[in-house]
Amino acid sequence: MKKAYLLLASVLLFAACKSTPSTETAASTAAPAYPYKIKNPDNWLIDTSHTNTMVALNALKSYETMDTVLMKKCFADSLTFKYDGGIFKGSIGQLIKNIGSMGTTMKNVKLDVKDWEAVVSKDKKEEWVTIWYTQHWTDEKGKADSVEYINDMALKGGKIFKFDEYIRHFKMPGK
Repeated sequence: MKKAYLLLASVLLFAACKSTPSTETAASTAAPAYPYKIKNPDNWLIDTSHTNTMVALNALKSYETMDTVLMKKCFADSLTFKYDGGIFKGSIGQLIKNIGSMGTTMKNVKLDVKDWEAVVSKDKKEEWVTIWYTQHWTDEKGKADSVEYINDMALKGGKIFKFDEYIRHFKMPGK
């Protein structure tokens, strides 16, 4: 008889522990009351394919090492590049030529990548990679310098066609 009670108690305990749908879960999937209205809130999914991330990171590596062959593989034939103080619209060949001229003013370029994130819109029409990093270099007079960057790269067909660069200059001591 004790065994029957023990069996019945264990069944009741198991039934009591069975999870039931929570109202908390249902509430968390409902759209929050954002303080601003935009056309497509919560429109992005994390891109787990790593394909776009590899293209974006290889593009940065090609810049760091001035590997123009790799650079041409990462960028579309024509692109838009927005940078601190300007905008470039043109061919990848012309961009490479412009970047090459910086080689006379910047030596020993090293990138310290902090993080990245690849996203794709829910309708699959937009793909972006964002990379956060610090760039270190030595100028033509031998003075070391660095700048923090955030790069947003839009990709289509596995190539970067839009590149938005945001910079935070460090405050120099004593200035």
